[in-house]
Amino acid sequence: MKTTHTDPIIAEIRAIRQAYAAQFDYDVDAMFQDIRSRQDASGHDYVSHLPRRMQRQVTAGVSDDEEDEATFGYYMVGVFDVLGQSRKLRAQAGALPCGDPAELRRLVANLQDTAGAVLRFRRGFRKFFESAALPTGRADVLPEPQRSEMLAAVDSRLLLWGVSDTVFVAAPLDLERHPAAVAGDVFQSLLAAATMWLAGLSTNNPVRGGMEIGTGIDVEPGEIYGQGLEAAYRLESQVARGPRIVVGPKCVGFLEEVRRSESTAIRHKMAASIADLCLSMLRRDADGCTVVDGLGQAVRHQSQEVPDLHAWFSQAHDNVRTQYRSFRATGNAKLASRYEALCSYFDERAPDWQVARRN
Repeated sequence: MKTTHTDPIIAEIRAIRQAYAAQFDYDVDAMFQDIRSRQDASGHDYVSHLPRRMQRQVTAGVSDDEEDEATFGYYMVGVFDVLGQSRKLRAQAGALPCGDPAELRRLVANLQDTAGAVLRFRRGFRKFFESAALPTGRADVLPEPQRSEMLAAVDSRLLLWGVSDTVFVAAPLDLERHPAAVAGDVFQSLLAAATMWLAGLSTNNPVRGGMEIGTGIDVEPGEIYGQGLEAAYRLESQVARGPRIVVGPKCVGFLEEVRRSESTAIRHKMAASIADLCLSMLRRDADGCTVVDGLGQAVRHQSQEVPDLHAWFSQAHDNVRTQYRSFRATGNAKLASRYEALCSYFDERAPDWQVARRN
């Protein structure tokens, strides 16, 4: 994939968000109280996480009631699974009820451990998406129509929900939205997935995922269902086959099409720059699959927002090598092969992270 420098537009937006968050000591509750106050005073909607009506209405069943209507459209969908949690839970099968207090404490601690890993993963995604939804402070001082243009360009509508140890992400690809906002949602999804993938490896809670574009309907507020979800799930469950995040061909094709735009309009130039940045976050794996580059430049640039990022890299590097040696020692050739490839990937990127290679 093509590697590029950070686009100045993206850098400016990041700097604005960073400065805004610093005003409130990165307290999300305080930031959103400020956002609500600004929104009430301005009369404009700064943030909306629900998809707007997109292509056409699809009526579920035969009822004419409004509550039976669902919005049909195209979505970029991500499915991410925290590996190993089901195995830990199966170890408790048949163990309850338990009359031994010590055994009961052990079972509760195991459940808390598995639930804690999943909750940390969900909260990590949510933190990224809340950051993406923060308004840019410069919009308030701009005249119209520039003010509306900037607010539309950063209007994030990412969706996030979870079931058990799986997290689902969806970004509506609504043609009525600002093209930079659509591309920005895909970028935030890739960046969140890459960073949480590294965080998972650093805590021995590896993440496997799939991301693809397809059709869907909003069956519940903040949740979609459809072919796009199935396509992403198939990549996660059948193609990834280990701790990596596979990106489907339709998603790659969409980003390439946005990047190739020849429009001279500023909104399309912004979208093309973001799409280019998205493509720089992908790499070709040894088996030919396109995967998220979790150790790439875009993730390293998150060090200001994620102070522990380099520590995550070092810990993940050690964990991956330990797992490889363990699988090789126990004769698990399949997993040993996958973790050997991960070791090589970390070894290759260690100089970029200014970390010594492991032996």
